[in-house]
Amino acid sequence: MLSTEKIAKAFAAIVEEASLAQNPDLPEAVQNHLKTIVSIAKHQSDIRFPVKDGCCGKHTQNCQ
Repeated sequence: MLSTEKIAKAFAAIVEEASLAQNPDLPEAVQNHLKTIVSIAKHQSDIRFPVKDGCCGKHTQNCQ
């Protein structure tokens, strides 16, 4: 099984590649699909690494 960090890096790569593929010359349907891919991948990254205020500065569930 992949670690959370590796999965997050994979989603970051998906965001990067889909962003690079976006082009105003593409059909609108393709542009919308790429935007959806970016949105989903960013959402997954946000879930995996939530920002905690007043925390130890690390992305962990149990800050001490």
